[in-house]
Amino acid sequence: MSLRFRVLGVVGVVLSSSLLTIGCSTSAPSAEPESTAADSVVAVDKTESALTSDRPRHQARESIAQFGTLDQLNRAILDGPTTAGEVGRSGDFGVGTYNALDGEMIVLDGVVYRFTSDGVLRVAKHNDLVPFAAVTRFRTDQDFVISSPLADYAGLQGFVSNALPDQNRLFALKVHGTFTSIKTRAPRRQVKPYPTLAEATKTQVEFTNTNIRGTLVGFRLPAYLGTANATGYHFHFVSDNHQVGGHVLDVAVNWATVEAQNVEHLQLNVADED
Repeated sequence: MSLRFRVLGVVGVVLSSSLLTIGCSTSAPSAEPESTAADSVVAVDKTESALTSDRPRHQARESIAQFGTLDQLNRAILDGPTTAGEVGRSGDFGVGTYNALDGEMIVLDGVVYRFTSDGVLRVAKHNDLVPFAAVTRFRTDQDFVISSPLADYAGLQGFVSNALPDQNRLFALKVHGTFTSIKTRAPRRQVKPYPTLAEATKTQVEFTNTNIRGTLVGFRLPAYLGTANATGYHFHFVSDNHQVGGHVLDVAVNWATVEAQNVEHLQLNVADED
């Protein structure tokens, strides 16, 4: 297994088990026209959603396309030049956030969603700006059934860890089912000068829902990725009725299917911070 890192606009880094090369790159994310998509997710029109290109820029079958880093968010760099449209062209499944931390991003089945601290889930607009996102083209390699209830988030993580014991591999994970309860969050929109991510989440809005059907969208990433992304388990949620979303804080599973995709490449796209 190799990991490929590509940085747009600053430096290109390719990392494998035996070779490290660094070279300059002048490419940058392309601008997106303003979307006229409605914010409602009751009837999703994919011709107007953020995920509607004929040929995506990033097409690696088993690759994560990542924009920005967790470290940047931790250092209060909460604005980015990437658009939701570009994120959508790079993958049909993943997670992220929006500039000023104004909403949690969930990408599922080719639609980019935005869940904000007012508790509203909507389809993102093409030109919504993004400081951080990680997406892939999801294809199931393995699947499992959770047939007995799991009491909490730790129970879910334990189930997946038993099913996928190799902690050094990168996995995209889709968990769809009925949840006895789920707690999610969305940070409040921040204003400049921006706080760090840790400070911003102190005022986050939390939501608890019970007996709800939906999908956990996320990744399990190994510790050696350091501060590039959230290591371990990281899930966002979107309900089947398109009313609830957010970053998952806790969850109790009644019944669910777990689909896993083994990912072999990470393509990292980082814009100049100046």
